[in-house]
Amino acid sequence: MTDLEMLAERAGRELEDALAPEILRWAADTFGRKFCVTSSMEDAVVAHLASRVLPGVDVVFLDTGYHFEETIGTRDAVEAVMDVNVITLTPRQSVAEQDAQYGPGLHDRDPDLCCALRKVKPLEEGLTGYDAWATGLRRDESPTRANTPVVGWDGKRRKVKVSP
Repeated sequence: MTDLEMLAERAGRELEDALAPEILRWAADTFGRKFCVTSSMEDAVVAHLASRVLPGVDVVFLDTGYHFEETIGTRDAVEAVMDVNVITLTPRQSVAEQDAQYGPGLHDRDPDLCCALRKVKPLEEGLTGYDAWATGLRRDESPTRANTPVVGWDGKRRKVKVSP
């Protein structure tokens, strides 16, 4: 077990009943600029709270090429009004390039491949410089998320994952 993994487990236990700002304060104090927030821009609650404890925090947004105009507008508004540094990640191929290589509608025919190309790979590359990241996962979103730790270990990415 790595030091980061032990740190995540201990913090998960200690912060289990903490409020979101306290959890984010711990992450900011522990990781500084090696901590970021990921956001789908469905809302900007976590980005807003993180900006209060770590002004200028990196907010990583994954632009899959399939977002509504309003989502991009939310991203732009977040960058304009909050003390954050929005980093927009994009897949290696545009939607048109992907369609040319794999045919249109890949998300319908092979959603796992599409997700790997447009989400998983860009996110993995985008999180490279960080030791910890916050997500907007909420326990009340589904039964499978009910036991999501507020601080946990993301073994796949080998990073501390914060879900305030």
